[in-house]
Amino acid sequence: MKRRREPRWGSADRARVAAELHEEAESLTKTGNVATPAELARDRLAPPLEVPPAGGHLTRHEPTRHAAPPGAVGAARAALTAGAADRALAALEAALSAAPHDAALLIERAAVLGATGRAPAARRDLERVLAAEPANVEAHASLGSLLSRAGRWAEAVTYLERAVELEPSHVDRWCQLGETLNRLDRLTAARRAYERAVEAAPQCGRALYGLAIVLDRLNLPADATRMYQRSRAAAAR
Repeated sequence: MKRRREPRWGSADRARVAAELHEEAESLTKTGNVATPAELARDRLAPPLEVPPAGGHLTRHEPTRHAAPPGAVGAARAALTAGAADRALAALEAALSAAPHDAALLIERAAVLGATGRAPAARRDLERVLAAEPANVEAHASLGSLLSRAGRWAEAVTYLERAVELEPSHVDRWCQLGETLNRLDRLTAARRAYERAVEAAPQCGRALYGLAIVLDRLNLPADATRMYQRSRAAAAR
């Protein structure tokens, strides 16, 4: 059987491709491909919040978002966007005094705490949500991102894997998982994660260049270059 021959790569071609991919890898590292908890929270605004009826109470199996005072999460996000983290935190603290078990409020407070360098407190809030709601996908994703940004890659993977299991169509979370696995040098798993992201969103530049970097690390320069070129094309659209 005649074997298919791979195209011959000259030294100049390999040097050019390596330089391009190295530049992309540096960009990925500097920009932090894993989203912050605040970015995750802003990706999907919570539905309108309502105050529970008089005498009502929350149970473990009942959605808790409706307990938050109207506008509390939105006000906190607006304040954080404006650079007023203390005001955002104050708004959330006031809302939590009335609804201390509200998952949306706790996740939002964790986002503010994480964005302002208070990771241990943010983690406590997210673990508190997961203790009551083990299938809360936003809490899993936020905690995975928080741990990733702290360099606790092995711990982060558990939560990110659970997040994509619960919501397999979420492209950004597949990218977060791919980046974290890449940091752990789990390149085959990282490749699979990025491929799932590309499968869900073929024109996602973030997923395409993340996959290119992993392919380059797997010593597949031709495949890496194709993905790199696709990411450039996607970014130009």
